[in-house]
Amino acid sequence: MDIRFSGKYAANSQTFGINFEAIVDGKSLSCSVSTEALEDADPSLRNSGTEEQFVANRSVFESIARRKIVDGLLPVQIVSADLR
Repeated sequence: MDIRFSGKYAANSQTFGINFEAIVDGKSLSCSVSTEALEDADPSLRNSGTEEQFVANRSVFESIARRKIVDGLLPVQIVSADLR
Protein backbone atom coordinates (compact mmCIF):
# COMPACT_ATOMS: atom_id res chain seq x y z
CA MET A 1 0.00 0.00 0.00
CA ASP A 2 1.45 3.34 -1.09
CA ILE A 3 0.47 6.14 1.32
CA ARG A 4 1.57 9.72 0.77
CA PHE A 5 0.38 13.07 2.02
CA SER A 6 -0.18 15.87 -0.47
CA GLY A 7 0.43 18.73 1.97
CA LYS A 8 -3.05 20.09 1.25
CA TYR A 9 -5.16 20.98 4.26
CA ALA A 10 -8.07 23.26 5.11
CA ALA A 11 -10.02 24.36 8.12
CA ASN A 12 -13.38 22.62 8.39
CA SER A 13 -16.00 25.30 9.08
CA GLN A 14 -18.54 22.72 10.26
CA THR A 15 -16.39 20.92 12.85
CA PHE A 16 -13.81 23.69 13.44
CA GLY A 17 -11.09 21.05 12.97
CA ILE A 18 -8.80 20.45 10.00
CA ASN A 19 -9.16 18.24 6.94
CA PHE A 20 -6.03 17.07 5.13
CA GLU A 21 -5.38 14.89 2.12
CA ALA A 22 -3.76 11.50 1.93
CA ILE A 23 -3.03 9.81 -1.37
CA VAL A 24 -3.52 6.06 -1.03
CA ASP A 25 -2.49 3.96 -4.03
CA GLY A 26 -2.99 7.04 -6.21
CA LYS A 27 -6.46 7.91 -4.87
CA SER A 28 -7.33 10.92 -2.72
CA LEU A 29 -8.55 10.25 0.81
CA SER A 30 -9.76 12.98 3.16
CA CYS A 31 -8.56 12.78 6.76
CA SER A 32 -9.94 14.90 9.59
CA VAL A 33 -8.54 16.12 12.89
CA SER A 34 -10.92 17.20 15.66
CA THR A 35 -10.54 20.51 17.44
CA GLU A 36 -9.80 18.66 20.66
CA ALA A 37 -7.02 16.62 19.04
CA LEU A 38 -5.48 19.81 17.66
CA GLU A 39 -5.47 21.35 21.12
CA ASP A 40 -4.23 18.21 22.89
CA ALA A 41 -1.36 17.56 20.49
CA ASP A 42 0.52 20.53 21.94
CA PRO A 43 -1.22 22.26 24.85
CA SER A 44 1.17 25.23 24.58
CA LEU A 45 -0.55 26.11 21.27
CA ARG A 46 -4.08 25.89 22.71
CA ASN A 47 -4.71 29.60 22.08
CA SER A 48 -3.34 29.47 18.52
CA GLY A 49 -5.42 29.06 15.40
CA THR A 50 -6.38 25.62 14.12
CA GLU A 51 -4.12 25.87 11.08
CA GLU A 52 -1.11 26.81 13.22
CA GLN A 53 -1.85 23.90 15.56
CA PHE A 54 -2.11 21.51 12.61
CA VAL A 55 1.09 22.69 10.91
CA ALA A 56 3.08 22.49 14.16
CA ASN A 57 1.98 18.86 14.66
CA ARG A 58 1.51 17.73 11.06
CA SER A 59 3.93 14.81 11.36
CA VAL A 60 2.04 13.46 14.40
CA PHE A 61 -1.30 13.63 12.59
CA GLU A 62 0.09 12.11 9.39
CA SER A 63 1.59 9.24 11.40
CA ILE A 64 -1.75 8.54 13.09
CA ALA A 65 -3.56 8.76 9.74
CA ARG A 66 -1.06 6.34 8.15
CA ARG A 67 -1.64 3.81 10.95
CA LYS A 68 -5.44 4.11 10.62
CA ILE A 69 -5.27 3.68 6.83
CA VAL A 70 -3.07 0.59 7.11
CA ASP A 71 -5.42 -0.83 9.77
CA GLY A 72 -8.45 -0.14 7.55
CA LEU A 73 -9.98 2.33 10.02
CA LEU A 74 -11.84 4.48 7.50
CA PRO A 75 -12.91 7.21 7.32
CA VAL A 76 -9.83 8.64 8.99
CA GLN A 77 -11.00 10.76 11.89
CA ILE A 78 -8.31 11.71 14.37
CA VAL A 79 -9.53 12.45 17.91
CA SER A 80 -7.81 13.15 21.22
CA ALA A 81 -7.77 9.48 22.20
CA ASP A 82 -5.53 8.75 19.20
CA LEU A 83 -2.78 10.88 20.77
CA ARG A 84 -2.44 8.61 23.80
